Amino acid sequence: MQRWINAEKRRYYQVQLVEDLFGDWSVVACWGGLDSHRGGMQVKTVASYEAALKQVEVIGKRRRQRGYERAGGGE
Repeated sequence: MQRWINAEKRRYYQVQLVEDLFGDWSVVACWGGLDSHRGGMQVKTVASYEAALKQVEVIGKRRRQRGYERAGGGE
């Protein structure tokens, strides 16, 4: 699991790779406010574990461009 936080805007973004019982991989993304229970979630099925890692890289790059910093945790 990877997590990014934008302290200025009090927001977080979290991504987790999940393998189902059939061996298919999904990227689960959750986001929201640090001070509220509001937020969202998206599940995206990808072709392989490598494709999932690439998707996480893309998400991380985008989060950094928007002022987020990497928080604890990692996979």
